[in-house]
Amino acid sequence: MAHLLMIESWVGGTGRLFPPAITRLGHRYTFVTRNKAHYLGAADAPIHPVLAQAEHVLSYETNDVPALIEFLRAQHAVLAFDGVVTICDYYVGTVAEVAQALGLPQPFSANTVLERRKDRVREALACAGLPNPRFAAVLGVTAACAAAREIGYPLVLKPTDLASSAFVRLVHDEAELRDACVALEAFTHNFRGQPRSPLLLLEEYLHGDEVSVEACTFAGETTVIGITDKSLTGHPFFVEDGHMFPARLDAATAAAVTEFVCAALRAVGHDHGISHTEVKLTPHGPRVVEINPRPGGNYIVELVERVAGIDLLLAQIELALGRAPDLTPRQTGVASAAVMFAIAPRAGTLLALEGTERATASPGVARAHFDAVTAREVAAPIDNACYLGHVIATDADGGGARACAQAALAQLRFRYRDDVIAGVAA
Repeated sequence: MAHLLMIESWVGGTGRLFPPAITRLGHRYTFVTRNKAHYLGAADAPIHPVLAQAEHVLSYETNDVPALIEFLRAQHAVLAFDGVVTICDYYVGTVAEVAQALGLPQPFSANTVLERRKDRVREALACAGLPNPRFAAVLGVTAACAAAREIGYPLVLKPTDLASSAFVRLVHDEAELRDACVALEAFTHNFRGQPRSPLLLLEEYLHGDEVSVEACTFAGETTVIGITDKSLTGHPFFVEDGHMFPARLDAATAAAVTEFVCAALRAVGHDHGISHTEVKLTPHGPRVVEINPRPGGNYIVELVERVAGIDLLLAQIELALGRAPDLTPRQTGVASAAVMFAIAPRAGTLLALEGTERATASPGVARAHFDAVTAREVAAPIDNACYLGHVIATDADGGGARACAQAALAQLRFRYRDDVIAGVAA
């Protein structure tokens, strides 16, 4: 039985799946966080699994890496950790530094800092001679406007170092660009209190469907697990509202995407660990949207396991312990699996989310979860933090899982206070 050191976690998605995956294998873990309250919901909500299943919960400033290393060195002398891990993007680099200092294995690439920076990924792809959208990384609104005139509108403005599609926005003209730049520049620290890079990344807008490639690299050899599709909402923002595994691609397209992603991973020096690479299928061929050096979020790992029988969270645990993961596909009796997210269509006071029982009982639904909603203020959807629940559906015979999940969500009704006041039917 191994003892893992986990540094912070996502709250939703894989953040809920990862802790029970560790304990299900008979392993144990110590969880360290700078803010335990971040993982606590309402007073009557069940305790978050990352806290509930930890053998020890340590409170320490995880954003002060040198001090954290010394603190964990002392803890390691007593608790004897076997590996270091996180399931949160913002602490991937921290895990790498802590593991190196303590002489422990960890599940991430030696070049993870580069991979986490969207501007440096673009530069690495360009240096490798791989097709890339026109892009520029600049400081300040004036420089952004000048770069935009070279790239052309519409374009996408991105932070270089955030996750969950936060502050990623499609802009059509200089006025929209200025507004988007001002909003991003005002966000000086990320959602975990870490100072952000002030760089603004501008990219040519890529037309086409989007997919992601799930892969794992061990000892320098990359195994592609499969390709997941993606749907988006929240224009002009890029909110992911659903995924299906496997994506419905013809063999030639799938082969081209796989070959391109493997070349991109080599270009950024991804030599170890799971990767989740987002790709646009443009009329001119596949193009990288971004490379994530960790398992895909939004329950993609569950979709993969339901279809291919490959547990990417188990693989993450094995990598964190310095072991080769088992990536052998297994027959599951499921041909496709999909997740769709419940997203409030607009801002306002949401009195109720109705139809959840009908959604849960819909044909093809394997499981569902919905937040309890009582007079809850919701914002307009601008990133992946807006989810109010999800359904996961499967299809044993073909690629129909997404249609099943969409039909289930169609059972939901969002009842707002102003609708009730105005006498509008839900």
